[in-house]
Amino acid sequence: MLRSNQQQQQQSPEYKVVIAYDFGTSCSGAAYAFTDSTIPEVFDVQNWPNKSGNFSPKIPTLSVYQRRNEQQRQSSERSSLSEWGYGAKKAMLKPHAAKQNILLSHFKLNLDESLQRPPLQNGLSPVQVVVDYLASLHQHTLRELSRALADSYDSDTFRYCLTVPAIWSDKSKHLIRQAAIQAGLVTPSDPPNRLILISDPEAAALYCVETMADQVQLNNNDRIMVCDAGGGTVDSIVFQVNFPDNDEANANEDASERSHNNPMAQRRPQLKEVTKGMGESCGSVFLDDRYNELLRAKLGTDVINKIYPREMDDLMSQFIDTIKPEFDGVTDQYVTLPRSVDLNELPANIRESDNGSLDEGVIELKAQELKEYIFDPVVDKVLSLIERQYQQIPDGQLNFLFLVGGFGSSRYLYERIRRVFQGTRVNQIICPAERAALAVVRGAAYYGIDPQVVVSRVSRRTYGITAAMPYEESIDPPSKRVVRANGNVQCLTRFFPYVNKNDELPVDYDIQQPMYITYGTIESTNIMLFATENDIIPRYHDEPGVHRVANISIPIPNIPHMNTGEHLYFNVR
Repeated sequence: MLRSNQQQQQQSPEYKVVIAYDFGTSCSGAAYAFTDSTIPEVFDVQNWPNKSGNFSPKIPTLSVYQRRNEQQRQSSERSSLSEWGYGAKKAMLKPHAAKQNILLSHFKLNLDESLQRPPLQNGLSPVQVVVDYLASLHQHTLRELSRALADSYDSDTFRYCLTVPAIWSDKSKHLIRQAAIQAGLVTPSDPPNRLILISDPEAAALYCVETMADQVQLNNNDRIMVCDAGGGTVDSIVFQVNFPDNDEANANEDASERSHNNPMAQRRPQLKEVTKGMGESCGSVFLDDRYNELLRAKLGTDVINKIYPREMDDLMSQFIDTIKPEFDGVTDQYVTLPRSVDLNELPANIRESDNGSLDEGVIELKAQELKEYIFDPVVDKVLSLIERQYQQIPDGQLNFLFLVGGFGSSRYLYERIRRVFQGTRVNQIICPAERAALAVVRGAAYYGIDPQVVVSRVSRRTYGITAAMPYEESIDPPSKRVVRANGNVQCLTRFFPYVNKNDELPVDYDIQQPMYITYGTIESTNIMLFATENDIIPRYHDEPGVHRVANISIPIPNIPHMNTGEHLYFNVR
């Protein structure tokens, strides 16, 4: 039998420090907290390698590898990471850097098989690139932590919490866990709960409740939707906030022990999922892609192809660093062209424009044009996601909508959401002014301190196992008819559900079903776990939309005094 998460936690060492990582599509963050503090405080890592000037709340998710020729790519030698983060940016500013190196960005998206991203350059695998980046992020965080702690804590007492998009499949989450192990965060032999995963919107919800409950006057049973708009994905989820009294909080646990192990447990509200988390690939990097397409359309392919890679990076930076965060839908924007651009080669509609769109190498981008071509196609997807999430709420009650994440701080996105949803579907829309970009990583740190703050979740999928069940001639096709040695006629590919999609389940809820095999006929039995996002429960495990999650082989022991042909009963939990 498999142990429950609760049993595993009881047998795990006491964690003194929680380190949280928000491995993002465009930027990543790290934070840490101490579990033995009376009032735990989350500390952000803001001092990054190769970052000159001010501290930064996040570091770019960028990696540089030395470019390899065809012969090197065919060899078994593994490519090694040259630079990461701000160091990767600086490395690509050197002369001939583009010829000697490759700059990888947005490679987190390659872990999501549904996006069908093109292969990475240099023959690099998505997991390898993630391992290299996570290892660098981890080692730097440990150095920062060591300076703060002065080596007061043993690293074996560190717990890690890693955030993942709500839309990720079980396979994608398995890949990021394996990458974290290979990157050295934990070892394969560590207790499973030493590395815990939490969805981006769930982590953001914890941050909002923890830091803003008093400011927005959250009441018992209030509903909150969190929309985490990041670089690659926009995720949303709805929680009901409950404030248990002390008797309820300590009903199943000694009060003094709970206070010692989880000092936040006495004062933190509990979160109950009302809807399953949803996500869409409509983050801010897709604004960047559309801006790149707009530049090519306005300037012409011939002009764009003559711009050096370094200058093209500068063109994109003007949008990413200035236009995108400040755009309000009303103000026109201006872009300075690189020196290498011959103004006489620009299209006539730019050179001869009466409204002065070209002046000394500066072109004007009208607000209306930016809205229609760049912002609205992406923002409309965010609005659609929020609408679909709202439609899942059984009674339509929604008190607050928190908009967080890097893209979540966009003025234009906030205004569009406010116009559509405020007053009609939600009472108040809030964009935390302070640390909005760090909401996810800070929420993950709070979760690592006390995972029991989330008391129930809604299943994103239907899960079940394959089982041999009686053949029903009126329903099952002849191809699935199997006659067993004992004469029983069975269908061997039936889907036996354990959890149905949209089921609300308490955390650590123990689901078990009795099963049996015919003793002496097989040496082992396979428990194959399947999942589907289809709304209808499948009859067979090989139907379209059903995929295998795991295959567990269980050897049949030699049992004295048991005869061949007898039923051997066991529980699958």
